[in-house]
Amino acid sequence: MRNWLKAALAAGTVLSGMEGAYAQSQQASPGGVTIHEGDIVVTARRRDESLSTVPAAITALNATDLVERGVKTDSDLQRIAPGLTIRQTQGDNSLTYSIRGQSADTFSGSPSAVIAYLNEVPLTINSASSFYDLENVQVLKGPQGTLFGRNATGGAVLYNSARPSDKLEAALTGRVGNYGMWEGEGMLNVPLLADKILLRGAFDVIRKDGYIRNLLNDERLGDIRRDSGRVTLTVKPTDTISNTTMLQYTNTRGTNTGASYTYSVYSCGQTNNGFALTCGAGLLFGPTLDSVAGPGAWEAYLAAHPDAYAPGLIDYVNEQRRIGPYKTRHPGGASHHGKDWFLTNTTEVDLSDSAKLRNIFGWSDSKTRSEQPQLGAPFVTILTANAAAGEFGNQLKVRSVSEELQLVGDAMDGKLDYIFGYYFQKQRSDTLWPQTYFDVSPIIPPSYVTNNFRIRNRTNAVYGQVSYAVLPDLKLTGGLRYTWERVSIAQLPGATYTYGAPDQKKTFSDPSWEVGLEYKVSPEWFAYLKTRGSFRSGGFNGAAPPVNATATDGGNLFNSEHTQDIEGDLKYAGDVMGRPANFASAVFIQWVQDVQRVEFPDPDGPGGLASIAVTANVPSERIWGFEAQGNLRPATWLELGGSAAYTKATFTNGNIELFGTPYSYGPVGDTPEFSGTAYAQVFLPVGEEAGEVSLRGDLYGQTAQYFSNAANSIAPGTKLPGYVLVNGRLDWNGIMGSDFSAALFVKNVTDKAYFVGGMTLAAALGHNAAAVGEPRTYGLEIRYRF
Repeated sequence: MRNWLKAALAAGTVLSGMEGAYAQSQQASPGGVTIHEGDIVVTARRRDESLSTVPAAITALNATDLVERGVKTDSDLQRIAPGLTIRQTQGDNSLTYSIRGQSADTFSGSPSAVIAYLNEVPLTINSASSFYDLENVQVLKGPQGTLFGRNATGGAVLYNSARPSDKLEAALTGRVGNYGMWEGEGMLNVPLLADKILLRGAFDVIRKDGYIRNLLNDERLGDIRRDSGRVTLTVKPTDTISNTTMLQYTNTRGTNTGASYTYSVYSCGQTNNGFALTCGAGLLFGPTLDSVAGPGAWEAYLAAHPDAYAPGLIDYVNEQRRIGPYKTRHPGGASHHGKDWFLTNTTEVDLSDSAKLRNIFGWSDSKTRSEQPQLGAPFVTILTANAAAGEFGNQLKVRSVSEELQLVGDAMDGKLDYIFGYYFQKQRSDTLWPQTYFDVSPIIPPSYVTNNFRIRNRTNAVYGQVSYAVLPDLKLTGGLRYTWERVSIAQLPGATYTYGAPDQKKTFSDPSWEVGLEYKVSPEWFAYLKTRGSFRSGGFNGAAPPVNATATDGGNLFNSEHTQDIEGDLKYAGDVMGRPANFASAVFIQWVQDVQRVEFPDPDGPGGLASIAVTANVPSERIWGFEAQGNLRPATWLELGGSAAYTKATFTNGNIELFGTPYSYGPVGDTPEFSGTAYAQVFLPVGEEAGEVSLRGDLYGQTAQYFSNAANSIAPGTKLPGYVLVNGRLDWNGIMGSDFSAALFVKNVTDKAYFVGGMTLAAALGHNAAAVGEPRTYGLEIRYRF
């Protein structure tokens, strides 16, 4: 499998001349397609620049690309951005971005290492979203701390909604498909006062049945009930002032897919590389219960729980394989409810022909409540509920307000580009984790625990970056940012063990920097080399003992993570044998110190607190690799493209001690070594009067990855196999010269069963569960635009 996949990815990328992230926007016509340099404008350096000459490793898609490639959710981005992994630890409504081995673990107090932005304002909750009426999506790879702030040690994903224009236009799209899917999407753009007051509204409504069946209650996991709307208003009182306000609301309901596939369970006495494995779940939920509670205990348990699997939890791993990935026996709920308000306001003032003042304001108010399947077996080893307290589902409430002021411009007859800025953000996060552990009643009563805490973050930063043309085609760039992060924690009522503890607070401050050279080798070739440094802020573990010390010394504090990298890139945008082509390849090496990773130690031994989620600082990690992508148009009727990424991530020192117990980390999770795509799009000769018909096929593949960071020690059985997915789309645009278009689409053509992440509770409970990917889906799309 691995050798075949590597060969396929290599063939796809060589065939294409490398793929699409660096491709320019393509304007198609029945007579052929011309690739116009600069059609995709990116904002990787907080200013508008051409994709082909920006010194950054970026995957960028415009609105047309998003439609043609079937990118409708965050998870779809993985298929088109080499090196990006969208991890589903607890299912389709709990997403985490991972780039170049940088991510954030589930139940971790650590902020994500890859930050998502909407209109240059950071998003506060990483939940699934629907892509509609977007201008573009940009995936930035590597540390982005200088211009995008702390925590972006792995990269950033930039979403930009479509801005109002001075044209009266509207669009309406309808989709129907299997699993009862139907979706309505629309847009209306109205110039209220010439080009002075512009209004744009958009909406998206989707309904889709789940694809995982719970055999215990016939519930479908993965139901989607999402309604979202967005209004954008641009006001231009003068020729030099522009103000744009966007307000978006999203209401999400349905069920979580969760980690519903029982993947591995440990038995007592089992070891891995000298580490004794936790065996509590396997011991208590099986015939071995008799050795704990006396003869007949297991029979008494089965009599009280008729849905239980009589051979026990350890044997259920084989039963799960028998029934397959799309059936589960989760004994609890799986409901998901989320409400999200998001507002951005951008004011731009032209101070002169060469200087602009920008102010970016952001506000958000988000709430989610999710019951998350975390094993999928018919035993209550863990539930996201505390029945004794009447609490069901993990709850997260986040409120954030941010303000950013920028001065952007150029000087010295265009030889010097500069940006200077100040950033402020204030955020409050309330977290409620109700939990039930080991319900072996009537033999052993369950343990009920609730964590309830509030984290406040107050961030201030100043930054500046300049690029100077030392020669006509050679630029030197230098940037520096300094950030002060004030973090505090308060234990809220209902916290089982920690309520009443005094509040804690700590300030973390560090610089981020960048130094680089960029060279316009020729009109077609562009190269750069740069080095960067950044950090991820420290903080507090909400469930740990409220002691002002790290877990190594028995407390709830974790320190900042620091990283440095070197990256070089070569880009080409021009012609190959008279035909348009684009190519880009990047190589990188990155070092990380005090890596923030979660673990589940037991602070006080048997009884008491039991295992808790703790973010620890692992001493060091190194990541190196390459990424390449591009496309080629060998004929007017054919386009070929591909992408590839190789990422080698290693804990160079993965040994730590938490609450007196040694832990060892490795390999790095959520990071397949190889991933990539290959695609072909054929434009069929139907005649100009009939419209434009094209057929597109995409292939995405990746090698194996781990969903634990400790598979070589305390968490074996957490390696997910590699897979290959095939997707297709048949488009008919401008049907018979009308404003109607239609498409047939299919994802996962071969109905491949695969895994997209997992939930490791190896250290805490002695079991691991996987999250399964979506089976084959297909449907019909009808679009109308005027």
